[in-house]
Amino acid sequence: MKYAIYGINRVAKDFIYIFEDLDIIYLLDDGCNTDRIWGIKVKKINELSEIKKEIDKIIICDFYKNKNVKKEQLERFGLSYGNDFLFEEDLFKDLDENYFDINGKKIVIWGTGQRAEILYNWANETKVDLTRVTYIDTYKAGQGFKGHKILSPSDIHFDNTFFIVAVARDQEIIELLENNDLKWGKDFCTSAEFMSRPSLMLKQTIFDTKCYDFKCHTMLNHAEIIGGGNMICCCSTYITNALGRVSDGDSVRTMWQSMQHKIMCLSNENRTYSFCRKNMCPFFIGKKDDCQYDLNTDYQRMTKSPTTVAVGHDETCNLFCITCRDDICVEKGKKLEKKIGLSDAINKEVLPGCEFLIMAGDGEVFLSKAYERIYTSDAMKNIKNLRFLTNGMLFNERKWNEIRKFTDAKIMMTVSIDAATKESYESIRRGGNFDVLQKNMEYAAQLRKKGDLSYLRFNFVVQKMNYKEMPQFVKWGMGLGIDEVFFTKILNWGTYTTEEFKEISMMEEDGITPKPELEEILKNPIMDESIVDLGTIRFNHCPVNIEEVDNYYRWELQRKVGELFD
Repeated sequence: MKYAIYGINRVAKDFIYIFEDLDIIYLLDDGCNTDRIWGIKVKKINELSEIKKEIDKIIICDFYKNKNVKKEQLERFGLSYGNDFLFEEDLFKDLDENYFDINGKKIVIWGTGQRAEILYNWANETKVDLTRVTYIDTYKAGQGFKGHKILSPSDIHFDNTFFIVAVARDQEIIELLENNDLKWGKDFCTSAEFMSRPSLMLKQTIFDTKCYDFKCHTMLNHAEIIGGGNMICCCSTYITNALGRVSDGDSVRTMWQSMQHKIMCLSNENRTYSFCRKNMCPFFIGKKDDCQYDLNTDYQRMTKSPTTVAVGHDETCNLFCITCRDDICVEKGKKLEKKIGLSDAINKEVLPGCEFLIMAGDGEVFLSKAYERIYTSDAMKNIKNLRFLTNGMLFNERKWNEIRKFTDAKIMMTVSIDAATKESYESIRRGGNFDVLQKNMEYAAQLRKKGDLSYLRFNFVVQKMNYKEMPQFVKWGMGLGIDEVFFTKILNWGTYTTEEFKEISMMEEDGITPKPELEEILKNPIMDESIVDLGTIRFNHCPVNIEEVDNYYRWELQRKVGELFD
């Protein structure tokens, strides 16, 4: 069929980006002064009678407030809705072919924390009916959530039920569901995947009237493969939607080229950033959302495969931090086999097109057999830049020499520490030894000074137990000559009840404003040193002065160490 688009506006441009396979031969407009835009011929609406025979269907593209005006204009030409013209939304439902089928099933949402809150707000905004659902939570049974009584998992029957897993650390729950013969996609999914219904996602961004005054192209080139093989296209802290699961038969290539990913890329290119958590990502601090939109600016397309990749699919760790878990976790047996199988898929499908590899977003990279399977593989020869995220306890000269046998990439390292004294460190990072850590960090600092390490950063998650040590932590980093000390606010990954979290968090209930005690610490002159980044602690956090960035993860390193990726 041959189509004409009625409307030369951002909605029309977005529509063409998504429905690029349609044979669109004309753009119709009430008074455009150009003959061609976006490579398509332009005709004035009063020329419609002359070209009508060339067109099978007209698609009205515009924001809601202008749709009826265009509809009435076409009706004056004797055209009728459905037969001769459609609205752009009428085509959105065709994008949902592979979406989850939950018709006739009871819906159970597993989790009542931060992710359940995000899911609840999304359902209200998109008018998805999640009122007749059951909430379950292992630790909050008997309490309430959004007017629902929270049940225990033992109260639930698995027959004719669709589970939405809305917790950050979801692997134990997913394994329980799978052990009861439930299948991903048919019987359960994560909340991030449930919110990734293409028709609703497109509606969410195409009619979003915001336009921010910067360009970020991260979603076009970045992939993260996290717990269970879930794949996303930016930092999991910064976005709410997922692309699918590598471990359930979908190849990375299939998910990368999926409609969900294409729509998320559109939200970057039209500068609405509709799927970004704007209270978390530093790019939005101080940025305007009512900027002038330029119809003539070209939209970029996603790369053939992700060129920046972060992996974090194994919880194996030598520590059991109080913010994370109650016991040391080391995967064995079938669980380990599954993690290694996912690593093999990453080696085969991801690394050949990857230039910058980040590992690992979960667990300890230097303990996990699944991660070792990646950084000791032959596929590492393609990697130009490698960033390790580690707790530092196992990083020493022997480990460094072992790594260097398998790669000649530029190596960067970020170490999660969260304290500046032995007492606090060993209380927060249970199982750790501060004396060993200090020794290992002195060795890492020597590697940085010699240029063997290209970048070295210390991370510090701020909470009630450690906030007073922030200045001392900065002093330690400066003394070692590292590139950056990075502070973030503590988040509740389901570890704490609401009341417990209020007690340990150093942020007010809005999640943005530091409590007075923390504000006093931030007034210390050492907190203004160039080595300091306040991350998600927004008080006194300077706006990011950028107009365009290709990838968030490259940017956050290169702003401290220039020409790091050149």
